[in-house]
Amino acid sequence: MNRLQLKRIAEFSYKTMFRQAPQVSEIQETFYGWVVFLASDNAKVVVKFSREIGRLAKEIKGLERLHQALPCPVPQVLYFGREEGYDFIMLEWLEGISAHQIPNDPIAIKRFSDGYLELLHTLHEMNNPQGFELDNGQFEANLSQAFTHWMGTVYRYIVSEVSPFTPAQKRAYESLWTMKDVILSTASSESSLIHDDCHVGNILVDPKSFEVTAILDPCDVGFKHREMDIFHLFDVRPEFQLAERYQQEVSLQPGFEIRRWYLSLWDDAKHSRNMGWYDEAWIQNKLVQFEQTAKADFGSVFH
Repeated sequence: MNRLQLKRIAEFSYKTMFRQAPQVSEIQETFYGWVVFLASDNAKVVVKFSREIGRLAKEIKGLERLHQALPCPVPQVLYFGREEGYDFIMLEWLEGISAHQIPNDPIAIKRFSDGYLELLHTLHEMNNPQGFELDNGQFEANLSQAFTHWMGTVYRYIVSEVSPFTPAQKRAYESLWTMKDVILSTASSESSLIHDDCHVGNILVDPKSFEVTAILDPCDVGFKHREMDIFHLFDVRPEFQLAERYQQEVSLQPGFEIRRWYLSLWDDAKHSRNMGWYDEAWIQNKLVQFEQTAKADFGSVFH
């Protein structure tokens, strides 16, 4: 993706929408692509470009579902366009700072945590009696079968010749795949509506009150499993202890520590397939963490 080209596309779209040039135009690279912040006296918007084909259409649906489910602001989609071969979405610019910038102050952290966990509980308490939502809009009552549907293409990618994973890591993921029925059998059988990328970097807060002002950047929103959100709470600013507090307020089924690493490993693999991302040391560390956690129940996992 060409930075200047994307910036020019965003500025042109802003002029088309608001009949004036933006007075502010800043572009930032993100994990998923590029974001352009545009503002004038009349309007402030954010234009997003994604590296993953089809991701923006999924984000639009995800934002709408979160908007219907949550009492806090979620960015409104103003425009979904395509210029010079690039898809993009224009979103309203919501005020606030990223929650990962909250100062290391107990009062600030508690104010944020109280409000954010309440929102997560609101989301996760929504479930579907048919079970877990598949990509084709159908439902599956069995979590392991649903997981097979969600991650089957990811598994085939990992073990393929085009995958960047090392031979040892491919063998480890083969072992993980064969364990899915056993690992997931101890989880709750109830589905929950999830954000699917709910770490604090995707949350905006008021810089003075530290209350949540917006939830951003959903991944694959749907009726999946609440634990597919919970493990993300460890990813950014783990000293907030959001995952630990969540477990104090909601009783999870035994085996969560194993499932935490298991689901996280597959989430990383999904991003590798979708985005081309790969960090050998990062993946290896999680494989070690999983094996150490699982050893008491399963003995040596990877041979």
